[in-house]
Amino acid sequence: MNLQHLFEPRSIAIIGASNDKNKVGYALVSNLLNGGKRDIYPVSITEKNILGLQAYPSVKNIEGEVDLALIAVRADIVPSILEDCGAKKISTVIVIAAGFKEIGPTGAELEKRVTEIAKKHGITLLGPNCLGTIDTHADLNASFANGKPRKGSIAFLSQSGALGTAVLDKALAEGVGISKFISLGNEAALTEIEFLEYLRHDKDTKSILMYVEQMTNGPTFMKLASEITKHKPIVLIKAGRGARGQQAVMSHTGSLAPEDAIFTAACRQSGVIVVESIREFFNMAKLFELGVTKPLQNLIILTNAGGPAVITADQVELSRSLSLVELSDETKNALRKVLPPMAAVNNPVDIIGDALSTRYEAALKILIDVSDADAIITLLTPQMMTEAEATAKLLVEYNKRKPIIPVFIGGESIMKGVEVLHTAGMVNFTFPKDAVEALDNLARGSAKIGATGLGETKVSNSGAGTPSKSGTTVECSRPNTNSFGMSKMMSYEEMSKLFREYDLNLPGILVHEKNDLADAMKKAGAKPYTLKAMSPDVIHKTDMGAVKLHLNNVTDLETAWDEIVSSVKSKKPQAIIEGMLVQTMSPGKEVIIGMKRDATFGPTILFGLGGIFTEALKDTSLRIAPISKETALEMIHQIRGINILAGLRGEQPIDFSKLADIIVKISKLSVDHPEIKEIDLNPVMVRTEGADIVDARVMI
Repeated sequence: MNLQHLFEPRSIAIIGASNDKNKVGYALVSNLLNGGKRDIYPVSITEKNILGLQAYPSVKNIEGEVDLALIAVRADIVPSILEDCGAKKISTVIVIAAGFKEIGPTGAELEKRVTEIAKKHGITLLGPNCLGTIDTHADLNASFANGKPRKGSIAFLSQSGALGTAVLDKALAEGVGISKFISLGNEAALTEIEFLEYLRHDKDTKSILMYVEQMTNGPTFMKLASEITKHKPIVLIKAGRGARGQQAVMSHTGSLAPEDAIFTAACRQSGVIVVESIREFFNMAKLFELGVTKPLQNLIILTNAGGPAVITADQVELSRSLSLVELSDETKNALRKVLPPMAAVNNPVDIIGDALSTRYEAALKILIDVSDADAIITLLTPQMMTEAEATAKLLVEYNKRKPIIPVFIGGESIMKGVEVLHTAGMVNFTFPKDAVEALDNLARGSAKIGATGLGETKVSNSGAGTPSKSGTTVECSRPNTNSFGMSKMMSYEEMSKLFREYDLNLPGILVHEKNDLADAMKKAGAKPYTLKAMSPDVIHKTDMGAVKLHLNNVTDLETAWDEIVSSVKSKKPQAIIEGMLVQTMSPGKEVIIGMKRDATFGPTILFGLGGIFTEALKDTSLRIAPISKETALEMIHQIRGINILAGLRGEQPIDFSKLADIIVKISKLSVDHPEIKEIDLNPVMVRTEGADIVDARVMI
């Protein structure tokens, strides 16, 4: 799909153009006239001239070719207008007009008609219900935004026009440059996917900001984002992240993998930086405006104020990925020679409150050559003698040698300094937390420099992509199996057969009659034993009293049988018990491995500490299938309780390789069988050598 005319049109028709300053049609014409030279054709059935330009009653009356049409009329007449655009051979159309699927079924039907007309005529369609587009490098403002942002290298995709205008206005005030702005609107035809593909190759765009409320195609987004983030960072903020629609939780996995957690995991797996607030979102834009698109983790703090410096140092130390440089004795001695005796020459370097710009420069001359430092956070607070403007000019010069992160804290007293930064293409962070948080987000969880510990792991992009086509469909042989919505639990026999195809073993002997317990005990192996009910009506066995542990003989098993049946029937009289599973109790550490099929991203694989504390601890990691063994190992090491598995107080570590193999096999099984909704392996008992799946359920 060719998007060139959205950003580089030679001629534009504005349908619904107006001389009324209160109408969108006026803003569109005005913004275009204030841009680069191109042919502009206002279209109006009531006016002859608009802002000094000849107006036309229809696009069909325009003699020249039209590359782009902007439609700002009532929703109900958009279909006929679009037909006129098709007859005129206009290749690209932006429907600014609202009143489509966002208002309900009637609007949705109207939007469907518009989409069909565009498809019929081969029209590239953006919208409806959108703000338009801006390309600062082409000097194009094909939107009704108030003002055009300065030229920059940040592209901004937004599914909200209102948020788009707010961010653009804020960018203008804060000196942040934009390469392209795209208001996606209802995405009747063009979606975030097509624009990401375009921006991937756009030479004017070095980083991408996204505001989304929904994702059009999860697997395609992941695959595309994984490629883009190798060269250009993507920062995303998503609305609608609260808990919703999860009324019937069918497994531990379902409760531990809500939609928001899956969405965030998918983004991070693709290298996308997910932020939670508009403030974070905009601070990432500031960082990009400074030209910082790669992680800067090892930092120096230079300040004229002790309190803010201590706060900044705390925030760096408490961050996931940032560290303070340990200054050498040579550097400290050099600083002592040029700074007052009261100055602090550790990191933070405090040149004290009466510092003029010359003292900042004396310190910067030394600190700029510290090879271990990735960047210098420079704090300035206004004292009577503070030279904000002159200090800002210094930062502009030293920023050419090493990234400088300016944090000028104050009001009117610092504004001349901030203006200097803006004029030079730099920005100012209002508070230290803004700068530290942005740097930490950019590092995306990379281990602190010099840090050790299995819990500090990088988020991998491996395994992202479109799931492969499914294999053989699993059929459920019990039509009367209890259902949860449209889901049913597989029987033990069906589950065992399926797992064997992926070299996954479910240990134990299924017994249908109490008289067969003695034989089952001999086949199962050495004592002690476990007895558990196998029932489609029993989801959490412990809660239902459907499992008994530490059984040593037939009498124990028979007594446990009666107790289980009594407990299950007392809690759920209609429960169907298929049989009892006799197992030898497996030693080891308990973990959970699960899968939940997400409507947007497909099968989501979960790992965490298992057993009865699974939901209480909620110590889990998530990835989107398919995943590699390398990614599975990363998942294991990502949980907070990794030291429990790695060995505490002389204990031996568990078999990480075997555990990762099980995760990979569940990933492949999930991709091959799209009819499987959830898988819950809880617990899996993992030892120094080997691992056993002790309990499992599969929902289809």
